[in-house]
Amino acid sequence: MQSKPARIALAITLVVAFGLLATTCVFASSTEQVLFRFYKGIGIGPVGTPISDASGNLYGVTAGGGGVANNSAYELSPGANGRWTGKVLHYFKFGHNDGLTPTGGLIFDPAGNLYGTTWDGGSHGVGIAFELIHGASGWSEHVLHNFGHRQDGGQPSGSLIFDKAGNLYGVTAGGGAYGQGTVFQLVPGANNTWKESVLYSFQDNGVDGRIPLGGLTFDVAGNLYGTTSTGGANGGGIVFELSPGANGTWTYSVLYNFCSTSGCPDGAHPVGSPIFDAAGNLYGTTLYGGAPGTFGYGVVFELAPSGGTWTQTVLHTFEGPDGAEPNAPLVFDNAGNLYGTTGGGGKGCYYPYACGVAFELTPGGGTWTETILHGFNDGPKAKDAGGPSGGLIFDTAGNLYGVTFGVWNGRGALYEITP
Repeated sequence: MQSKPARIALAITLVVAFGLLATTCVFASSTEQVLFRFYKGIGIGPVGTPISDASGNLYGVTAGGGGVANNSAYELSPGANGRWTGKVLHYFKFGHNDGLTPTGGLIFDPAGNLYGTTWDGGSHGVGIAFELIHGASGWSEHVLHNFGHRQDGGQPSGSLIFDKAGNLYGVTAGGGAYGQGTVFQLVPGANNTWKESVLYSFQDNGVDGRIPLGGLTFDVAGNLYGTTSTGGANGGGIVFELSPGANGTWTYSVLYNFCSTSGCPDGAHPVGSPIFDAAGNLYGTTLYGGAPGTFGYGVVFELAPSGGTWTQTVLHTFEGPDGAEPNAPLVFDNAGNLYGTTGGGGKGCYYPYACGVAFELTPGGGTWTETILHGFNDGPKAKDAGGPSGGLIFDTAGNLYGVTFGVWNGRGALYEITP
């Protein structure tokens, strides 16, 4: 059975105001090609946004069902004539000494080692944080932390992030003091040991958020930001901030409360990691909700700080043919345009959860224009691969890369979009 994050991928309140901007939708002349199709042996069902090394190799994880051999950390390398080859860095074996079902992308440290989390497995069955160490004889896994001991959280979701001191941060969708998820920190110590601390435990009290399903991001001052998929004053999830203080304490604030129904114009149920622009505004997506009269297929939003409060603006509402249910982090280009994916939707798609789109949002004159870069289709006879399951990354030439889960064929693929 697929994990909850995989199914979703395929598929203190401040007074703030929201505004709706007019958006238009156009289709781009960009081209998409499948570079690599996953298969049993290397892993199936890739999830998360892939990352690149200086040589252009891509790294990520797979979380497909059907056994240990389908859960892996992989490397994909470009070769002659546009052919890409895949290599397994680690098979997740499930059990006391390993995890299963990785849930987010990988990240590098300065030495070239990789870090990530799994939703299942470990000593208590609710996931691990791991390091993949690159040595002369290949890659080896080191478990940094087993979740689920006492109140330290369970089922980590989203990617990890580093601070400037080399500490790791992330979220769990479950566990903690109230069983509704946590924000945690991992601090390295002697002999490659790591100490986990819970910075915050979410609770189900009608005010707090619950069940974070995305990663975190830092601002320039060292404050942490993230989202929860549900909870808050309106039940539709929140955007939150954690600010570091003296003696290792952190102060928690809710920046914005989303609605809980598909008819909410400001969006409902965020699941991805927010990102910052250079001016300190936050951007993200919601899985559902949108402008009145639409089907509630989610929005792209902006949160702008002003005098201690945050004002929310909807940049785009998805309506189905232009995408549905965005479920991954956004990314900026150097010109300030936003790029992302939706797990479903698309024009003329007969298999809605095997489709999805890659999109660009371009600002101009107070409005944002959506350009559909590619509409995916993963039907039984399609040459494409559907169900984007992570965000997009750029190469130095401005081409975009991402992965699909492969809902119809159950395998998934790496794709490239060329402007």
